[in-house]
Amino acid sequence: MQSDAPTTEGRDVGGLVAAIVLVLIGAIALYDTTGYADMDSVVFPRTVAIALILSSLGYIVYAILRRPPAEAHNTGSTLRRVSLVAVMLVSVAAMPWIGFVASGIVAFLCLILVAMHDPWTWQKAIVYPLVGIAIVVGFFALFRYGLLVPLPKGRLF
Repeated sequence: MQSDAPTTEGRDVGGLVAAIVLVLIGAIALYDTTGYADMDSVVFPRTVAIALILSSLGYIVYAILRRPPAEAHNTGSTLRRVSLVAVMLVSVAAMPWIGFVASGIVAFLCLILVAMHDPWTWQKAIVYPLVGIAIVVGFFALFRYGLLVPLPKGRLF
C-alpha cells in the first residue's frame, strides 16, 4: 500500500528546527525593543529582528513546500566550514583596530578564497572583489546612515 502523505524523509529537519528557534529569538528581541526609552536605539535591533523572523518563516515555508532531494548531497569540507567561521571571527576581532570597512573587505576577500569551489577565471578574479567591496561599502552606508548604528572607526576607516 502506497501513501500520498508527506514524509519527513529527505527534509531538512535540522534547518526547520533552527528556523523555528530563530523565529522565537527574533520575537524575543522584538519584544525586548518595546522597553527601550531611546527611539534611535530601537531601529537596528527591531530591523534585524523583523528580518530574522521573515527570513526564518520564508525558510520554513520553502522547506515544507519543496520536494525532498532525489539523491544524497555532497557532505562538503569541514576545513572550509571551520575556515569560514575563523575568518569571520578574526574579522570581528580586527574591526576595532582597522575599522568596519577595511575589516569587512579583507574578510570578504578571504571568504571568497575559502568558499570558491569553481576554478578561477580572469573575470571572476576581477568581478568578485569589486562586488565584495561594493557590498561592504553598501552595508557600511546602511548601518551608519540608514540604521544609525555606531560602527568602530579603527585606524584605516
